[in-house]
Order: sequence, then C-alpha cells, then structure tokens
Amino acid sequence: MSTSDYICETENIAAYIEGDLEPSLHSALEVHLKDCGQCAGELQEQRLFMRELDFALASPFDLAVPPNFAQVVAVHAESDMRGVRDSREHARALRFCVILGLAAFALLGFASSKSVILNARVFATRVFGMLGFLTEALFNAAAGFILIARVASRGLVSDSRGAAVAGLLLLVLAIAVLSRLIARYHRTRLIE
Repeated sequence: MSTSDYICETENIAAYIEGDLEPSLHSALEVHLKDCGQCAGELQEQRLFMRELDFALASPFDLAVPPNFAQVVAVHAESDMRGVRDSREHARALRFCVILGLAAFALLGFASSKSVILNARVFATRVFGMLGFLTEALFNAAAGFILIARVASRGLVSDSRGAAVAGLLLLVLAIAVLSRLIARYHRTRLIE
C-alpha cells in the first residue's frame, strides 16, 4: 500500500476533523488535500455531516403524546392478539414446535453420525490395541517365568563356580535381550 493510498483512507479524514491525527500525518494530509479532489470532497461531506448532526442534536425534540396514549396502545395490542387465546391455536403451535424440534434432532443426528461412528471406531481400536498389548505382555512374562523356572529346576548349572557364574551371566544376558526385544516390538506396534 502506498503512502497516498494510506492518506486517502476515510478514517484519516475523520481523525483529521476530530484533531486525532499525528502531527506528521496531519501535515501530510493537508498537502494531499490540495492535490486530491476526491479527498477534499470527502472532507467537505464529513464536515457537512458533522454540522447537521450537531444541529440535530442541539435542537429540542418534543414529541406530543396524547393523554390517553397508554390506553390506545393497550387496545391495539389486545386486538392484534386475536386467536392466541384459543386452545386449538395453542395445540397447533405446540404440534408445530414438536415437529420442528424432532426435525432439528433428526438433522443433527444425521450430520453428527459420521463423526460419532468414526470416534467410536478410533476409541475401540485403541482399547483393543491396549488390551492386546497387555495380554501379550502378560503372556511373554509368564513364558519367561516358566522358562526360568524350568532351567533352575533341572539343575543345568553344574557344581563348579565358573560354570555357575557363566550360567548366571547367560541368564542375565538372556533377560536383558528379551526385555529389549519386547520393548522394540511394542515401540513398532505403537508407531503402526
């Protein structure tokens, strides 16, 4: 936006009339008004409007109200309310309201059914995924415990201390590798 386009804005002319412009913009607008007939015309129109508004607000405004004004309004209001006091009119209005309410609920239900079904499907997928993860983790833990119990009960570790230490190190290594494999497996399942 160029500087002349910015100066030509109507808000700037209104601020100029009210004296709210910055001094630099004020002087730039005064120079611009000498060259731009459109802005000068807009300035004249706004000044004329402000004068007319001041005159309208300054003049007293008295509206003559007849002494029986409230009674006239009440009579007209009662005559305009014909048919509302009839019980058939109330029943018909209630039926229309019920029909419109049911139609609104039906349209809302139709519009939101896709999002509800999609959200339910996503929720069910997550719940079954977590249940599958938990059952598989429990199964793997039970299988590992059974394997350790079998190895320990058979006495595969001989009576020598070196073999016992080597067997214990192999057991620790196997547990570490197994837990690392399980963690990697579950990480790839969460990514999928």
